[in-house]
Amino acid sequence: MSASADGAGLFPISLQGVGLRRGANWVLRDLDLRIERGGITALAGPNGSGKTSLLRLIHGLEQPTCGLLRFAGQAPPLDGMAYAAQAMVFAHTPMLRGTVADNLRLALTGRAKDSHLIEAALVRAGLQSRAGQSAASLSSGQRQRLALARAWMMQPALLLLDEPCSHLDQQASADILREVQELAAQGMTVLLSTHRPEEIALAQRVLRLDHGQLQTHCAFHPPTPQRFGARLQGDIACSPDSTCNSPV
Repeated sequence: MSASADGAGLFPISLQGVGLRRGANWVLRDLDLRIERGGITALAGPNGSGKTSLLRLIHGLEQPTCGLLRFAGQAPPLDGMAYAAQAMVFAHTPMLRGTVADNLRLALTGRAKDSHLIEAALVRAGLQSRAGQSAASLSSGQRQRLALARAWMMQPALLLLDEPCSHLDQQASADILREVQELAAQGMTVLLSTHRPEEIALAQRVLRLDHGQLQTHCAFHPPTPQRFGARLQGDIACSPDSTCNSPV
């Protein structure tokens, strides 16, 4: 599937009165938002604000306790196709015990094996000379570049990034962010969780979470050569006393 061509069954992604509870704690409350196709959306907020939980919910790793999650106006299909059109890169992305190339082959599971695609991914990650090396021996920055290249191989319509630079040095972070910008410019929709200003500055839309609630939600403007990476701001009303009581 081409990231730029086939998000028809995915976008817009809408949440209506969505809440997520773990035990007695509401980690997300009364979320109403809509994510359109295209560009970079930054999901900003302090640690514990619910950013990772929201990404996991959109990616199907968790289910809403209440409220409605819709892809292109429809409930998530049982065949999981809405999630097949996504890829997620975690702050600490797990790697197989095998080689760098083995980890890239994982993206081709259930698909025709394509050695040229693996080679292209190695080039994107700058790991051509390390294809036969154990993935466990890579540095943190190299592992994240490998994870991003593996996600690129899947050609998702939506790329979810959970603080991908949180444990990287300045140079490694810059490498990752350049790649994220390139993927977005090629048509991949990116939803990036972060609390770093330099990552927020990449986005055309900023959603701010605090204590599981949406605090600000700014309008989307498609990236252009002049605007790409510009930071936009805006506010919406958000009641701190609201509770989530919509039916599942």
